[in-house]
Amino acid sequence: MSGPPRPDRPGGAAPRLHPTARGWALLVTGLLAAGTAPALGQRDLLRVGVLLTALSVFAALVAHRSSRTLDLVSRSTPGLVEAGASAPVRLTVLGRGRAAGRVVLEDAVPLALGGTARVAVPRLADGETLELQHTVGSDVRGSYRVGPATVRARDPFGLVVASRAVGEPTALDVLPRVHRLADVPLGDLGGSRGPSVGTAAATSPDDAAIRTYRVGDDLRRVHWRSTARRGEVMVRADEHPGRPDVVLLLDDRAVAHHGRGAASSLEWAVSATASAAAHLHGRGHRVRLLHAGRLQEAPATDEASAVRPLLRELARLRPGADDGLARSLTALGRSGPAVLVAFLGEVDEADVQPLISARPPGVPALAVLQRTRLWQPGATPEEDAPAGAALRRAHLVLARAGWRTAVATPATGVAQAWASAARGAPAPSAPPAPAGATATGGRP
Repeated sequence: MSGPPRPDRPGGAAPRLHPTARGWALLVTGLLAAGTAPALGQRDLLRVGVLLTALSVFAALVAHRSSRTLDLVSRSTPGLVEAGASAPVRLTVLGRGRAAGRVVLEDAVPLALGGTARVAVPRLADGETLELQHTVGSDVRGSYRVGPATVRARDPFGLVVASRAVGEPTALDVLPRVHRLADVPLGDLGGSRGPSVGTAAATSPDDAAIRTYRVGDDLRRVHWRSTARRGEVMVRADEHPGRPDVVLLLDDRAVAHHGRGAASSLEWAVSATASAAAHLHGRGHRVRLLHAGRLQEAPATDEASAVRPLLRELARLRPGADDGLARSLTALGRSGPAVLVAFLGEVDEADVQPLISARPPGVPALAVLQRTRLWQPGATPEEDAPAGAALRRAHLVLARAGWRTAVATPATGVAQAWASAARGAPAPSAPPAPAGATATGGRP
């Protein structure tokens, strides 16, 4: 027969006593009365002073004992939660005897997750367990620590509070906000696992692996005989039987982004990268994340959770060094053939020049360029003019080299920018969002 559950940290730390304002007043009054009574010859005043002092000591003993009547057995934290969502934190506590005073369990939670949670605990018998719960959530991605918990016990008179830390802190990562992206035709980016039913039925056996041309397909794959017979451009679909690898390049340089907090251009880019990772992984691609010269890969599996390591990496991402993009482009040369999807901050023609040679022949590449200065609170198009001109030149360089490109502003939604880039058309221009607007703009 198993005994009662054991706490995370048996006994916890030693309780610390904190007199309340009422407790300080009572203690000081008692000491003054006891100290001045002999000089005044007032025995009754001495009795009052001794009584008040003894009451303060008794209250401290009660609070001290009550704080030891509760232990934390376990903490259940989700570990991962998406920005904008909430998740439960479950605490299992164990009674060590009935408390004489009021007992509250406080769980240390960062302000970004909602602040410290306080849960009143009823009196528990020795060995009795109880499950408590509170919720955490944040609109800001990041890596946080939840805990440790603190048992706070107060005597019945409210004179002294005893606090004791119990349990250990746990990690919680708030993942970037993931937007639903349109499943638009992307040529080779969509891969091919064989012809569709309709295509197979409409073609002869010698061209059964033929499909309709999609924007971005290599012209060397055009099947001219089927094109002439059907009256529309057809390409061979049997040359790439699997889904191609995808490298997501994120420009995380601090100098390339503007704005503050969740309404910054970097947060928009992180959310867009996370959305693309989840979308492409869900379509069967092996997705790799490249930023600050580091290349990280999601496991080659169809499980929805397999992309979580990339999202966790994005949750913990911090603004990078000035040479981060250059180091990423160097690492890109060692990544092997893959479809490239780049989310770029403030760049010019020289910054994007290496991307031209990085694109494999016949394989589509997408780039979303941000007018990051417009994310600065109170920014005007006039202030963005020099950087905007440089970005337009970079945009033109990539477009001429066969990249599908789009330009994003604070008013451009992530899904809107993705659809525009996938179709090879620039996103509609929009005025800058007012200060305080969300980084992702309106969601379609």
